[in-house]
Amino acid sequence: MKRKIVLPIVLLMVAAGTFAAFKLRQRDEGLVLSGSIEARDVQVGSLVGGRVTAVHVDEGSAVVAGQPIVTLEPDLVDLQVREQESRVEQARAQLALVLAGPRSEEVARARVDYENAEKERRRLEALMKEGIVPRQQYDDAATAARTKQEVLKEAERGSRPQEIAAAQATVAEAERHLEYLRRQRQETVVKAPAAGLVQSFDLRPGDLVGPNAPVATLLEPDQLWVRVYVPETKLGLVRVGQAASLTVDSFPRRTFPGKVVEISPRAQYTPRNIQTLDQRSDQVFGVKVEIEPAPELKPGMAALARLQP
Repeated sequence: MKRKIVLPIVLLMVAAGTFAAFKLRQRDEGLVLSGSIEARDVQVGSLVGGRVTAVHVDEGSAVVAGQPIVTLEPDLVDLQVREQESRVEQARAQLALVLAGPRSEEVARARVDYENAEKERRRLEALMKEGIVPRQQYDDAATAARTKQEVLKEAERGSRPQEIAAAQATVAEAERHLEYLRRQRQETVVKAPAAGLVQSFDLRPGDLVGPNAPVATLLEPDQLWVRVYVPETKLGLVRVGQAASLTVDSFPRRTFPGKVVEISPRAQYTPRNIQTLDQRSDQVFGVKVEIEPAPELKPGMAALARLQP
């Protein structure tokens, strides 16, 4: 009877020991999760759009920051820039005149005009009193004399602050619009904002590109990561900053260092295209493991991420 009781106890102890050893081994080895290598992608396009005149790269090409990808027809924008440059020069010339004020000969001319108008007014006033000319003719001469007098006063006073401010505002507005058009001109050459690989690109000379429409997708291979999914029951084993090592099928004998940089704050169902080595769980948390750049690693590669305990 005692032998029958002892045997189940021994089996239970062996099972418990095996389970404990498995848990200890799992803790020593860390979590092993699968995913695929991803890279930051950039949508490249133009604010102006237009007809493609030149294509400088092919799909799959490596580009550096500032390298032209596509050139759009610039003729219309070039014309607008030239017209606006002319308007800026005119506005600046007008401002210079306002700041300089009237020239001495202009003041002298205004004084002569006023004196002649006033002389004519006095002559007609005398004739009107004698009944030789009608009142209306005199009134017209008097109005003309007052107008010439105001012109003389303006010439002697020079430019008013309001006139200077208005001329300055006209110049500033013209310059702002010119700068805007020059930026539009720069948009006719679509350039790579950073070094990367041209992932998606299919344009030919003559194609039309809309404003704000992407013309190419660039991958930045120096910013790689693996997105893995941790079961809810294992989330306590993961922390931001945790070291990780990664392996890929193409280089099975090599490991690539990385670290956990992000843990999703919300649980989700395991994506259909993701399989974990642990038993699948209904609820998982996305974890982003950043990889140190290595020329052997390419976006899309399958990878195993081992999170160090």
